[in-house]
Amino acid sequence: MTEWSFEAQMQAVEALSDACARWMRSAHVEEMSIEVQAVGARAGVRSRALRSSGLMRRGGWEDNIVPREVVEPAVKVRIAMARPGGGAWTRGVFTMNKQDYQLISDFDYDHEPVLNPPYTPEDVAQELELFPRDPKATPDWMKQSR
Repeated sequence: MTEWSFEAQMQAVEALSDACARWMRSAHVEEMSIEVQAVGARAGVRSRALRSSGLMRRGGWEDNIVPREVVEPAVKVRIAMARPGGGAWTRGVFTMNKQDYQLISDFDYDHEPVLNPPYTPEDVAQELELFPRDPKATPDWMKQSR
């Protein structure tokens, strides 16, 4: 695990925010969300984007159209936010809308991720090796998977 720093965390969040805003403007997206669930080196990502309606198209939510160059910075935020003894979040949700292009985020450090295929005890061991947690900061599902 690299040493935690506020600057690295802010740089990672800023890189994600910039990538989201750039893509939204170029793709004419009204609102977007990215959900990352992760354990160890594995991550599952779901995204949604709301396109505006126009003369020739119907607006609506579209699933998993956010490109890789926007999604990858979201996964990097997890690494930047990991803290010794506290681990890394296992679920993060990032949203942005075109009214202000401000990134809104929500993190859960105890969420049991739903991955396909499901996570394994090896994934949990890798999680705890990469992002060590104190016993009090280790959720039951991680303890049971050891």
